[in-house]
Amino acid sequence: MNKKLIAAPLVAILFLLATTATPVLADGGFFTEEMFYDLYQSAQRAVILYGNSTGNSTGNYTQHLILSVSFEGDAEDFAWVIPVPNKPEIAVSDPELFWELYDFTRTEIPSPGFGCLFFGGAAPGDQDGVDVIEEQVVGPYATAILSATNATALADWLNANGYIFPEDGEEIISEYIEKEWYFVATKINAVEEDTGYALAEGAIDPIVLSFASDKIVYPLRITSLSATNATPPQVLLYVFADHIMVPEQYPLYIGYGNWEENAFSLEFGNNVSVEDLSEYEILPELVSTYLSGDEFYLTKLRGWISADQMVDIELVRYEEGDS
Repeated sequence: MNKKLIAAPLVAILFLLATTATPVLADGGFFTEEMFYDLYQSAQRAVILYGNSTGNSTGNYTQHLILSVSFEGDAEDFAWVIPVPNKPEIAVSDPELFWELYDFTRTEIPSPGFGCLFFGGAAPGDQDGVDVIEEQVVGPYATAILSATNATALADWLNANGYIFPEDGEEIISEYIEKEWYFVATKINAVEEDTGYALAEGAIDPIVLSFASDKIVYPLRITSLSATNATPPQVLLYVFADHIMVPEQYPLYIGYGNWEENAFSLEFGNNVSVEDLSEYEILPELVSTYLSGDEFYLTKLRGWISADQMVDIELVRYEEGDS
């Protein structure tokens, strides 16, 4: 069976609903429109935590990129590649994280005053021009951290090892190689009989990539290899940092529902403390683990970006009047 080429850094098109149907929960409860957009329609959904982490004694800043991983089809046929600027540490988080973030941010609207391409996969190996730096199993994932000096060699390695990589993707891969970025090749490690159904339905732990970075980045450019201009994917980002953060490369609109193609809307931007998150199970531990201090800013950004407008996003401080 050929593996599928799927948009990334994350895929969440899990439910095919008729346009006249009212979306409902499994227990019969109704979705709100906002819940549907946040939890079920976002093609790319990620959490970014950025700061001098509690375990980082060097004073350098670390970015923790948490990608919501969901898919259609069999888990055994699913794998992907994610570019990052430095060698990452890999972990997993709880999928309920995104429910808690939806719930926490849904009642707030900010005042104007204040990206991984998925492929089919197989085991990694060595080849001229490609360095397999590390292989490990993390939660449900088998992962390989790669570096490369040649885009053709990397594409050949991916295809030789079961990752379907498009021929026209070498130009984009070359851009990451020139910047000396790393590539995380990832696939589902195994499907146990008692969990196979859940995995086939797309329920899987988010993957966490932690890497040193002097700026906040989201690798959206590679997604253009599988996205289309006809149906631009929705990108939903939650960012924990020392300020409200916005994408430097795209126009910005303020408030929920101000959705324009090839632009982002700033739907939430507030100072948040660990105590503010205390009613939740996952969020307080998450921010305490990955960030130092008890206070930070949480920003929620949403955009629909067409394939020909996709670039890697650098998130910068929001200044009044930026919109």
